[in-house]
Amino acid sequence: MAGALLAMAGAVLARFTVGPSFRKDLARWVEVDLDAPLAASASFSRVVLEYETRDAWMAGRARKPAYVRLGEDGEVVALSAECTHLGCTVSWDAAHGQFKCPCHDGRFDSQGRAAGGPPSAPLKRHRAKLEDGRLYLSTDARAPGDESGETA
Repeated sequence: MAGALLAMAGAVLARFTVGPSFRKDLARWVEVDLDAPLAASASFSRVVLEYETRDAWMAGRARKPAYVRLGEDGEVVALSAECTHLGCTVSWDAAHGQFKCPCHDGRFDSQGRAAGGPPSAPLKRHRAKLEDGRLYLSTDARAPGDESGETA
């Protein structure tokens, strides 16, 4: 009986001590600043998501670059600027209509699909919404087709 009580107390203590390190912030909407209003275009504008983060007992500030454009259908396309190969920051090359990674010559087409070099996965996408002329992106970038997760 004493052993069972000790084991239960140990499990509760371990959950309290280690558990928060596995907890992640819920995704949330962050307003991003645009240099100019979005207009339907084949070219992308670079924006930066800046927001407070909390992981276990640590708080910090995240800065994540992304690229946005307004599609012909009026939907906002928002792609993460993080290369899916090793996490380098990609840049938009308007002259060639593609994203380029400076680290290992990775390339992605205008839809974010891998188009050359080592990356085999597409760029992740941020959910986006326009409200009263303001652009909001979700803090969680996901692989295309992945609709799992929650947004606060």
